[in-house]
Amino acid sequence: MRGCSPAHRITTAVAVVLASLAGPERVMNRFSGLLRDEAAVAIAAPAAPQLAETKRPGNALQVKRCRKALRAKLQRVPAFVVTNDAGSPFLSPLSNGDQSALMFLYPFEAQAMLKGVLKAPNGASSGAMITLSNLARAYQLAEKPPIKSGLRDQITNRELNMVWQFGPHAAEQRAAQALMVKSMKAPVVPKVPAYMVPGMAYDKRGKEVRPIFMSRKDAEAAIAKTGEVNGDFKPDVVVMDLLELIHQLQVNAVIDTAAAEAEIASIEFVPPSESLEFQTELKSDKMGTKARIVPPDFRWH
Repeated sequence: MRGCSPAHRITTAVAVVLASLAGPERVMNRFSGLLRDEAAVAIAAPAAPQLAETKRPGNALQVKRCRKALRAKLQRVPAFVVTNDAGSPFLSPLSNGDQSALMFLYPFEAQAMLKGVLKAPNGASSGAMITLSNLARAYQLAEKPPIKSGLRDQITNRELNMVWQFGPHAAEQRAAQALMVKSMKAPVVPKVPAYMVPGMAYDKRGKEVRPIFMSRKDAEAAIAKTGEVNGDFKPDVVVMDLLELIHQLQVNAVIDTAAAEAEIASIEFVPPSESLEFQTELKSDKMGTKARIVPPDFRWH
């Protein structure tokens, strides 16, 4: 990493430690509490960049290659959504009456939503399950504009829209806030935090990469492990907005393709260890039972 002391770089052994960190259906009102607090409202990914704002773009093939490299890295981050066994998401009501299909990057909220669905009337026979995908697919869906849900308001008969949104992880937001208040009085906490450790890098297939952690706990564990080798390594963790970072990389892929390609090659997204563990569980345990089929437009896959 540029500007880093070699003594502060993660060793191959620490890299190994990092690698091992381990009609749509409505959700009943008992689960809508996940969205009740304004500070914890589900959020969509930022809008896609406008190509008209280019400055130093590469050609179409170069831009495509750059975005493909970013997508490949995002595909390594697991994402979870509660669906029936046909891949159609259960929807949660928004404050305006429209519907939201929630996507989770941490297992706790996905498991809480599944429990809420199963406790609802007919929930046990709904075929509800947690479906595994990845951050690349989730971000792509969150960028899409609202679409018709196929559901109508029971009072006004208005056809309700549906959006794909990232569900918040309150515990991780609190962890990020606790770091941010050390350097600012009233920090704006990202809805999906990420963490960068200045001076930290590790070798991956002969290339030096900087980890972007999605869990404060994992970031601090890596710092502690590095400190065992380099006792003076005590950096301040930098809190980032994960969705804004992805958005900016997409923009840069268009306006300065070569620089964006180098930046994407130099970073590695580190999923929460609990998400990796849950991903392993889902792959080894095919959950779900038969459920009614709903329109394919809303399928997660």
